Amino acid sequence: MEDVAAPQSEPTARDWSLLPMDALASIFVRLGAVEVLMGAGLVCHSWLEAAKLPDVWRTVVFENHKVLYQKDETVVRATAKAAVDRSDGQLRVFAGTRFVNDELMEYILERSPSLTTLRLEFCGYVFTKRLVNAIRESPLLQLRNLELDGAYITVGELTDILESCPILEVLLLRHCPMIYDDDEPVETMTIDRDDEMLWLYFSDCEYD
Repeated sequence: MEDVAAPQSEPTARDWSLLPMDALASIFVRLGAVEVLMGAGLVCHSWLEAAKLPDVWRTVVFENHKVLYQKDETVVRATAKAAVDRSDGQLRVFAGTRFVNDELMEYILERSPSLTTLRLEFCGYVFTKRLVNAIRESPLLQLRNLELDGAYITVGELTDILESCPILEVLLLRHCPMIYDDDEPVETMTIDRDDEMLWLYFSDCEYD
Protein backbone atom coordinates (compact mmCIF):
# COMPACT_ATOMS: atom_id res chain seq x y z
CA MET A 1 0.00 0.00 0.00
CA GLU A 2 1.43 3.33 -1.02
CA ASP A 3 2.09 5.96 1.61
CA VAL A 4 -0.27 8.87 1.38
CA ALA A 5 1.33 12.21 2.24
CA ALA A 6 -0.44 14.02 5.00
CA PRO A 7 -2.06 17.24 3.81
CA GLN A 8 -0.03 20.30 4.69
CA SER A 9 -1.78 22.99 6.65
CA GLU A 10 -1.75 26.44 5.13
CA PRO A 11 0.34 29.03 6.98
CA THR A 12 -1.63 31.10 9.41
CA ALA A 13 -2.31 34.58 8.08
CA ARG A 14 -0.78 37.32 10.20
CA ASP A 15 -3.19 39.60 11.97
CA TRP A 16 -1.75 43.03 11.16
CA SER A 17 -4.20 44.67 13.55
CA LEU A 18 -2.22 43.18 16.46
CA LEU A 19 1.02 44.99 15.63
CA PRO A 20 2.33 47.21 18.44
CA MET A 21 1.35 50.86 18.18
CA ASP A 22 4.93 52.05 17.65
CA ALA A 23 5.41 49.54 14.81
CA LEU A 24 2.21 50.71 13.11
CA ALA A 25 3.28 54.33 13.49
CA SER A 26 6.63 53.52 11.88
CA ILE A 27 4.85 51.89 8.93
CA PHE A 28 2.56 54.89 8.51
CA VAL A 29 5.53 57.27 8.48
CA ARG A 30 6.96 55.27 5.58
CA LEU A 31 3.62 55.22 3.74
CA GLY A 32 3.24 58.98 3.91
CA ALA A 33 0.40 61.34 4.80
CA VAL A 34 -1.61 60.87 1.60
CA GLU A 35 -1.76 57.07 1.82
CA VAL A 36 -2.68 57.11 5.50
CA LEU A 37 -5.43 59.71 5.16
CA MET A 38 -6.85 58.17 2.00
CA GLY A 39 -7.37 54.73 3.50
CA ALA A 40 -4.51 53.00 5.31
CA GLY A 41 -5.45 54.60 8.60
CA LEU A 42 -9.05 53.38 8.35
CA VAL A 43 -8.47 49.62 8.07
CA CYS A 44 -9.30 48.78 11.69
CA HIS A 45 -9.53 50.36 15.12
CA SER A 46 -5.86 49.85 16.05
CA TRP A 47 -4.72 51.34 12.72
CA LEU A 48 -7.03 54.30 13.23
CA GLU A 49 -5.55 54.92 16.67
CA ALA A 50 -1.99 54.66 15.32
CA ALA A 51 -2.89 57.12 12.55
CA LYS A 52 -3.76 59.70 15.20
CA LEU A 53 -0.28 59.71 16.78
CA PRO A 54 1.45 63.10 16.23
CA ASP A 55 4.73 61.35 15.38
CA VAL A 56 3.15 60.09 12.15
CA TRP A 57 2.52 63.65 10.97
CA ARG A 58 5.88 65.35 11.46
CA THR A 59 6.34 65.17 7.69
CA VAL A 60 3.36 65.94 5.44
CA VAL A 61 4.12 65.72 1.73
CA PHE A 62 1.21 66.44 -0.60
CA GLU A 63 2.94 66.52 -3.98
CA ASN A 64 3.39 64.31 -7.05
CA HIS A 65 0.71 61.84 -5.96
CA LYS A 66 -1.85 60.69 -8.52
CA VAL A 67 -4.63 60.47 -5.94
CA LEU A 68 -4.39 64.21 -5.32
CA TYR A 69 -4.93 65.03 -8.99
CA GLN A 70 -8.23 63.13 -8.89
CA LYS A 71 -9.60 65.20 -6.00
CA ASP A 72 -11.13 68.65 -5.91
CA GLU A 73 -8.65 71.20 -4.52
CA THR A 74 -11.08 72.08 -1.72
CA VAL A 75 -11.07 68.44 -0.61
CA VAL A 76 -7.26 68.28 -0.75
CA ARG A 77 -6.96 71.43 1.34
CA ALA A 78 -9.33 69.99 3.94
CA THR A 79 -7.27 66.79 4.00
CA ALA A 80 -4.07 68.78 4.48
CA LYS A 81 -5.67 70.60 7.42
CA ALA A 82 -6.58 67.24 8.96
CA ALA A 83 -2.93 66.19 8.72
CA VAL A 84 -1.81 69.43 10.36
CA ASP A 85 -4.32 68.95 13.17
CA ARG A 86 -3.09 65.41 13.80
CA SER A 87 0.49 66.65 14.07
CA ASP A 88 -0.53 68.50 17.24
CA GLY A 89 2.06 71.21 16.68
CA GLN A 90 4.87 68.78 15.81
CA LEU A 91 4.83 69.30 12.04
CA ARG A 92 8.40 69.70 10.76
CA VAL A 93 8.11 69.37 6.97
CA PHE A 94 5.28 70.43 4.65
CA ALA A 95 5.27 70.15 0.87
CA GLY A 96 2.37 70.95 -1.45
CA THR A 97 1.69 71.35 -5.14
CA ARG A 98 -0.87 73.64 -6.81
CA PHE A 99 -3.71 73.32 -4.27
CA VAL A 100 -2.11 75.42 -1.50
CA ASN A 101 -3.61 78.89 -1.04
CA ASP A 102 -2.93 81.67 1.44
CA GLU A 103 -5.73 80.56 3.79
CA LEU A 104 -4.31 77.03 4.05
CA MET A 105 -0.78 78.36 4.41
CA GLU A 106 -1.84 80.61 7.27
CA TYR A 107 -3.61 77.64 8.89
CA ILE A 108 -0.41 75.59 8.69
CA LEU A 109 1.88 78.32 10.04
CA GLU A 110 -0.39 79.18 12.96
CA ARG A 111 -0.37 75.54 14.12
CA SER A 112 3.19 74.51 13.31
CA PRO A 113 5.72 76.34 15.49
CA SER A 114 8.31 73.62 14.82
CA LEU A 115 8.15 73.86 11.01
CA THR A 116 11.68 73.51 9.59
CA THR A 117 11.04 72.88 5.86
CA LEU A 118 8.44 74.42 3.57
CA ARG A 119 8.28 73.42 -0.09
CA LEU A 120 5.61 74.80 -2.45
CA GLU A 121 5.36 74.06 -6.15
CA PHE A 122 3.17 76.02 -8.58
CA CYS A 123 1.02 77.46 -5.80
CA GLY A 124 0.77 80.87 -7.48
CA TYR A 125 -0.46 83.74 -5.33
CA VAL A 126 0.12 82.19 -1.92
CA PHE A 127 2.17 84.96 -0.35
CA THR A 128 -0.48 87.64 -0.30
CA LYS A 129 -0.31 90.68 1.98
CA ARG A 130 -2.52 88.81 4.44
CA LEU A 131 -0.09 85.89 4.74
CA VAL A 132 3.02 88.08 4.84
CA ASN A 133 1.45 90.06 7.72
CA ALA A 134 0.66 86.80 9.51
CA ILE A 135 4.29 85.71 9.16
CA ARG A 136 5.46 89.06 10.55
CA GLU A 137 3.22 88.60 13.60
CA SER A 138 4.29 84.97 14.12
CA PRO A 139 7.88 84.62 12.84
CA LEU A 140 9.00 81.25 11.47
CA LEU A 141 11.52 80.74 14.22
CA GLN A 142 12.46 77.18 13.27
CA LEU A 143 12.33 77.39 9.48
CA ARG A 144 15.62 76.33 7.92
CA ASN A 145 14.60 75.42 4.37
CA LEU A 146 12.27 77.39 2.08
CA GLU A 147 11.70 76.21 -1.50
CA LEU A 148 9.34 78.02 -3.86
CA ASP A 149 8.70 76.96 -7.44
CA GLY A 150 6.33 79.02 -9.57
CA ALA A 151 5.37 81.44 -6.79
CA TYR A 152 4.12 84.95 -7.60
CA ILE A 153 6.12 86.70 -4.91
CA THR A 154 7.78 90.11 -5.09
CA VAL A 155 11.20 91.09 -3.78
CA GLY A 156 9.53 93.15 -1.04
CA GLU A 157 7.39 90.21 0.09
CA LEU A 158 10.39 87.91 -0.01
CA THR A 159 12.40 90.35 2.10
CA ASP A 160 9.63 90.54 4.71
CA ILE A 161 9.49 86.76 4.91
CA LEU A 162 13.26 86.35 5.20
CA GLU A 163 13.34 88.85 8.05
CA SER A 164 10.91 86.56 9.88
CA CYS A 165 13.10 83.47 9.42
CA PRO A 166 16.11 84.13 11.69
CA ILE A 167 17.79 80.71 11.23
CA LEU A 168 17.03 80.06 7.55
CA GLU A 169 19.80 78.06 5.89
CA VAL A 170 18.44 77.26 2.42
CA LEU A 171 16.36 79.46 0.13
CA LEU A 172 15.57 78.00 -3.28
CA LEU A 173 13.51 79.93 -5.84
CA ARG A 174 12.57 78.63 -9.28
CA HIS A 175 10.43 80.27 -11.97
CA CYS A 176 9.21 83.18 -9.85
CA PRO A 177 8.42 85.79 -12.54
CA MET A 178 7.58 88.68 -10.20
CA ILE A 179 11.05 88.41 -8.65
CA TYR A 180 12.63 88.70 -12.10
CA ASP A 181 10.49 91.67 -13.17
CA ASP A 182 10.57 93.57 -9.87
CA ASP A 183 12.23 97.00 -10.05
CA GLU A 184 13.55 96.50 -6.52
CA PRO A 185 16.80 94.49 -6.69
CA VAL A 186 18.13 92.03 -4.18
CA GLU A 187 21.19 93.95 -3.01
CA THR A 188 22.37 92.78 0.39
CA MET A 189 21.83 89.80 2.62
CA THR A 190 23.74 89.36 5.88
CA ILE A 191 24.04 86.06 7.76
CA ASP A 192 25.45 86.37 11.27
CA ARG A 193 26.45 82.75 11.92
CA ASP A 194 29.85 81.07 11.96
CA ASP A 195 28.79 77.49 11.36
CA GLU A 196 25.82 77.91 9.05
CA MET A 197 25.48 78.81 5.38
CA LEU A 198 22.59 80.26 3.43
CA TRP A 199 22.29 79.01 -0.13
CA LEU A 200 20.38 81.51 -2.22
CA TYR A 201 19.46 80.39 -5.71
CA PHE A 202 17.43 82.19 -8.35
CA SER A 203 16.69 79.93 -11.32
CA ASP A 204 17.05 81.65 -14.71
CA CYS A 205 17.95 84.89 -12.99
CA GLU A 206 20.99 87.14 -13.05
CA TYR A 207 20.94 88.02 -9.35
CA ASP A 208 23.87 86.86 -7.24
